[in-house]
Amino acid sequence: MSGSESSPRPARFVSLRWRLLLPLFVVTLIASMVGTYLLTRGLSSSQTTIRDNLLRTTSAMIATCAADLYERQLTETRLLAASPAVTDAIQAGDAAALQTIARDRAARAGLDSLILTDVPGAALVNVLRPLSEGDYASSTGADLSVQPLLRAVFAGEADEATSALPTPDGLIVYVAAPILADGVQIGAALTGLYAARIAAALNADTAAEVALYNSDGVLLASTLSDSRSVAEIPVRPNEVQLLDLGGPYLGTHVPFVYGTSTLGTVGVFTPDNTASLIESGRQMSGLVWATLAAAIVIAAFLLVNGMMGRLTNVTRVAEALAAGQGLARTGLEPTDEIGVIGAALDTYAAQVQERQDALRDSLRRQRREIAYLNSILEALPDGVIVQDEAGHVVFMNDLAKDLLGSQRVVDNSSFDDLTAVVTDVLGPALAPGVYALGDPKQVEYDGRMLNAQAAAIISMNNQRVGTVTLLREITGEVRRERGREQLLNRLTHDVQQPLASAAQTKALDSPSALSAFAREIARHAVAMQKIIVEMRELTDNVDSRAVRRMQRLLPLETLIWAVANEWRQVAQAANLTLQVSIEQAGLYILGDERRLRWAIGNLVDNAIKYTPPGGKLSLEIKGEQEGMARLRIRDNGVGIMPDELPHVFTRFFRGTPTMPNGRVIRVPGAGQGLTLAKAIIEAHGGEISLRSQPGKGTAVYFTLPLTAPVSLEMGSDDSELEGETVQIKTQMLKRGWRDDR
Repeated sequence: MSGSESSPRPARFVSLRWRLLLPLFVVTLIASMVGTYLLTRGLSSSQTTIRDNLLRTTSAMIATCAADLYERQLTETRLLAASPAVTDAIQAGDAAALQTIARDRAARAGLDSLILTDVPGAALVNVLRPLSEGDYASSTGADLSVQPLLRAVFAGEADEATSALPTPDGLIVYVAAPILADGVQIGAALTGLYAARIAAALNADTAAEVALYNSDGVLLASTLSDSRSVAEIPVRPNEVQLLDLGGPYLGTHVPFVYGTSTLGTVGVFTPDNTASLIESGRQMSGLVWATLAAAIVIAAFLLVNGMMGRLTNVTRVAEALAAGQGLARTGLEPTDEIGVIGAALDTYAAQVQERQDALRDSLRRQRREIAYLNSILEALPDGVIVQDEAGHVVFMNDLAKDLLGSQRVVDNSSFDDLTAVVTDVLGPALAPGVYALGDPKQVEYDGRMLNAQAAAIISMNNQRVGTVTLLREITGEVRRERGREQLLNRLTHDVQQPLASAAQTKALDSPSALSAFAREIARHAVAMQKIIVEMRELTDNVDSRAVRRMQRLLPLETLIWAVANEWRQVAQAANLTLQVSIEQAGLYILGDERRLRWAIGNLVDNAIKYTPPGGKLSLEIKGEQEGMARLRIRDNGVGIMPDELPHVFTRFFRGTPTMPNGRVIRVPGAGQGLTLAKAIIEAHGGEISLRSQPGKGTAVYFTLPLTAPVSLEMGSDDSELEGETVQIKTQMLKRGWRDDR
C-alpha cells in the first residue's frame, strides 16, 4: 500500500461524533427534567417557612455584625488602657496630656465618647461629640463610681464590662477595661458609641431596618423614618410579625447581645415581597430550564460537530506528514487539546524546514565570519598565534610567521611543524597546556627581542578551548631602555659622589663663614640626587605587582631608623632637630625596601626644605589599628596654604611656601615627589593624607599593612640594613631619639 493511500476503516467503526453526542444528549435531557422538578417543588414550599428563614438569616447577620462591632470597640478600649502614655499621664496627674490623648484616640477610632477615670471612679477626662458629628467637647470630674460597669471592673469580676448610659443626645453604649500599672489598677478606660450609630451600622451591614429597645421595651434608636409606628410595635422575641410600616414588612425581635451583656432587644424589619418573588420564580423556572435544556443540546451538538471537524483536520494532516508531504499544515491554534495536537504537528513540520534553512545559512555565515576574522587577524599590528587545547597551531598571521622565522620557510610548513617552531622559539614560559598563563614575557630570538603575551580562549560555557598568543618586536624599545638606564646610572654616580662628599666636609669642618655655603651645596646635592631618583621612578612600574616582586619582611622600626640616619647629615646642615618616636615596637611589614625608603625619605626631605633653621621635625610610629601600622612625619615649618592642599599630590604641582616675613622659599625640584611617594605607599596597600596650617607646620599621616614576623622565614643575610641604623638603648625607644647638633 502506497503512503498516499488512506488506511481502511474496520467494519465496526463508529464515529467519535456519535459516541460523544448521544450520551451527552441523554444526560442533558435527564438533568433538565430533574432540575425543573426540584426547583418547582422548592418554590411551592410554605411561604411562612421562606419568611421565617429570611428573618432568621437576617437576625443571625445582625448578631454577627453586633459582635464584630463590639470586638472593634473592645480592642480600642484595651489598646487605650494598655497605652504607656495613658498610664504615665494618669500617674503624673497630667490632665492636659490625657485630654490630648483622649481626643486623638477618639477621632482616630471613630468613637463618640471616651472616658478615663481614676480608681474611685472620678472622670479624669471625658470627651464627647454630639450625634450630629460635631467637634469633641471635654469635661472632667464626673463621678462614675456608681455605674455597674465600673464597679464590675474595679471589683475584678471581669476584664471588661458593657453598659448603656444616657446622654443629652441619646443613649451611649460603653465598654470599660481596667488600666494597670505594674499589676495595680490605677483607673479605667471607657469607649462609647451612640445607640443610634450602632443601629445605623447594623443597617448598613445587613440592609435590614433595625430598631433598638431597652430591657423594658422602650425604643432607643431606629433606622426607620416612622419612629412612632416602630415604638408602638409590641416586642415579642423570636415571633414573626407582618407589619404595616409605610408598606408591608416582616418583623421579629431578638436579644440585643453586646459583648457579654444583653442590653435589650433588636427589632429586625424587612420588606415583605416573598409572595411576588415566589410567583415570579415559579414562572421563570420553567422557562429558564426549558431554554437551558434546549441551549445545552444545541451547544453540545455544535461543539461536538466542531470538535470532530478539527479532529478530522488533524487526522488528514497526520496522514499527509506520514506520507512525506512536509508542507501540510492544520492551521489550528493551541486553545485546547485538539488545537495543541494540531499546533504540535505544524511546529514539527516548520522546525524541520527551519532546521534545513538554518543549516544552510549557518554554513554560509561561518564561512564569511572565518574570512572576516582572518582579515582582522592579518591586519593587526601584532603577530597572532592561535592554538587549540592540545597546543597545536590552528592559525598564524603573516607578521607572526615573519617574527618566528623565514616567511618562505614558514609558509611551506605544516601546522605540526608550526607547532614545533612556536614551542622551540617561545620556550616553556608560554607553552600551552604545560605552563600557566601569566604576565607578558620577553623572548630573545635571532638577535631580536620579542614581547609575548598568552591568553586563554574561553568558550560560552566557561571552558578553555585554546590559547591565543600575541607577539610584538620590542628590540628598539629594549635598546632605548638599556641606554636610558646606563645614562641614569652614570649620572647618579657622577653627581652623587663628589657633591655628597663636599657637602659633608664643609658642613662639619668649615668655619661659620663657609657653613651656609656648605649647607647650600648639601641641599642642592640632595635635590639633584632626588631628581635623578624621581626620573628613575617615573619610568618604573610603581604598582602592586611590581611591589610584590620585590617585597620582603621588614622590621618597621629598623626601616624608620635607616631613613633617619640617611637624612641625619642633611638635617644637621639645615640647623634642624630630627626626632624619632617609636610608640610601639616589634611591628613588621612586607614591602619593597628601596621604594619605601625613598618614599619616606622624600617626605622627610620636604619637611627639611620647608622648615626654617632652628625648627624641628619628627618620624613617628604611632602604633597599629585594624591590621595597619600608623606613621606620622611632622614639622613646625612654614606650612601649606589652604587653597594648595587639594593639589599637593598632583604631579608637577609646586606651591608657593612663604616665610612669616613674606619671603617665598625657592627650592629645586620637579614637583613630583609627593606623587611618587603616594603611589608607592598605595601600591603597598597603605593610605596617605596631609594636614597643614600656614605658619605652624605640616603633618603627613600614612599607613602600611602589618604582617606577622613568622609569616615568612627571615633570611640570615641582613646586609641591606646593616650599618645603616644606630644601636640604641631600650629606654630610648620610649622617649624617642633626638639627633642634636
